[in-house]
Amino acid sequence: MRLRSFTMALLCGGVTFLTVSCENEMEEMDMKAVSKTQNAIGLSSAGQDRFAIKTPTNFGPMSENLRNIIVGEAVAESDCGPTEFVTVQRKYARPLVADPLAFSNYSLYSQLNQLYSYLLDRGPQYFGVDGEYTDLMTKRQRELEKFWNMPNQIRVNGQHGATLNDREALADMMQNFIVGVNSREMAYAYADMLMAENAKSPNLPESPYFSLDGFATTYDNLIVIGDGLVQMLSESGVDADIVWTGILAHEWAHQIQFKNMKTWYPKGAASDIPEATRYTELEADFLAAYYMTHKRGATYNSKRVEQFFNLFFQIGDCGFTSDGHHGTPVQRLAAAQLGFDLADSAQKQGHIMSIEEAHAYFVANVGNIVAPATVYVQ
Repeated sequence: MRLRSFTMALLCGGVTFLTVSCENEMEEMDMKAVSKTQNAIGLSSAGQDRFAIKTPTNFGPMSENLRNIIVGEAVAESDCGPTEFVTVQRKYARPLVADPLAFSNYSLYSQLNQLYSYLLDRGPQYFGVDGEYTDLMTKRQRELEKFWNMPNQIRVNGQHGATLNDREALADMMQNFIVGVNSREMAYAYADMLMAENAKSPNLPESPYFSLDGFATTYDNLIVIGDGLVQMLSESGVDADIVWTGILAHEWAHQIQFKNMKTWYPKGAASDIPEATRYTELEADFLAAYYMTHKRGATYNSKRVEQFFNLFFQIGDCGFTSDGHHGTPVQRLAAAQLGFDLADSAQKQGHIMSIEEAHAYFVANVGNIVAPATVYVQ
């Protein structure tokens, strides 16, 4: 299947990725407003204003956090219109904003869950609310290690809303991340208080908004993927196994970039930040697509390619001058198409390009992605 036919089918509805702030109705639900409206809704004793979060000093460079795209912090819109994804966003944003406890605790819970999955959660991992995708993710991680010749180099953590209703985990968060909590007894007291609030709310911590993180970081060579992120994307029409695989492969590509940053981008990926961000994001899409469709990678066949492309289309944006610009939906589709064609057209189907060869191929063809052409440079 060629890029043009699929792109036209999607563009007939004028669709592209949008954030929570795309429509007036959604602007009222913008999660960035949480900290400004806590007092206005009469909950000065609830939420983050009760706690001062310690700022960790050991953060490493991070790829884009997909949470920020979803909650409207990534890019400004141009003439873009909604995808199916905004319908899913609205479905979960409305009850969250209508629930005073959930709304006032959004910022606190999001930060705590991110810090926990980033810095503390180093035990056995599971993926999916009930661990239903653990086997798939274990398989994909092993495949990626072998595919890119990176054995035992990357750690992958699942992020879960349920962690915010786990007494021991909450106490760990309180003790490590909240200013003034200097004993385990105090940490347990705060954990019990939050769990009591959870019991009063239908959205705490069940809403997928509390497990939306999706990023790669140099700290501990870590990738974090939240259940809520996968849930929202899969409800937009993409099979969950492709969402899990696509996000993992994309973030794994960022880990590859981190490890080759000085060699690949000695002066930066581009002269200005928006272009540099777009460049690295499109390369991550390309590398992910190459693995996902390769005979020795995830081996997705042509019948599933449409969903695979749709995943990358859903997370495009039109904020051309924003520092967070990831590439337009059509450009992200073109990057995915480039990776698919490279794997599909290889004379030796079992051959896997080295990381360096794949990067060189992308560099030679990135111009065709930004201004699509029909001929790829070998």
